Amino acid sequence: MKKAGKGEWGYFRWERFRRSMISGVLLLAAGLIIVTGIIMNGSLQNIFTVFGMVMMIPFAMSMTGTIVVFLHKSLPEERYEAIRAREGSLLMAYELFVTNEKGNSMLDAVAICGSEIVGLVSEKRSDKAFTQEYITRVMRQNGYKVNVHLMDSLPKFLERMDSLNEHADSLRAGIPFKPDARYPDYTREELIWHLLTRISL
Repeated sequence: MKKAGKGEWGYFRWERFRRSMISGVLLLAAGLIIVTGIIMNGSLQNIFTVFGMVMMIPFAMSMTGTIVVFLHKSLPEERYEAIRAREGSLLMAYELFVTNEKGNSMLDAVAICGSEIVGLVSEKRSDKAFTQEYITRVMRQNGYKVNVHLMDSLPKFLERMDSLNEHADSLRAGIPFKPDARYPDYTREELIWHLLTRISL
């Protein structure tokens, strides 16, 4: 299975595999410790049982994250290919599960160009209006004035991508930008991309 980082296509597919493996290893370790104690002492009443039960705590915490990622699927390949074909000069992010104090939204894809952030949201339970406001607020708090537009129609999203590409030079022109000392090599759009991944699972 191909490894995918946050903001890349296939992230949730990879995270399902990765987190399942970690949870499985933690459960196996706890079981082996308990079984070793039984074999060595002939009963459950030994220090190995205590260690084994303590090991169940990180397993339970790991399973919580595993369950969360299993609630979401990676963007279907055909939709990804349709979007990728229209990327042009746009900086793209994929499969962002944006979390906030009032709810969560799964962004299938996000296009960044200048001060424009356009996202595709296919999950019907997502609150697009609140997520738009939330992303705008987070960006503003970090010094980025942006226009955020989330939509649930793939054809309209692709049309918007085409429009952004067509006007990319003018959309990027004249935007003041002060590099971040922590990421001196990042462009303004790359810093926005990085911030989007930070507010996502």
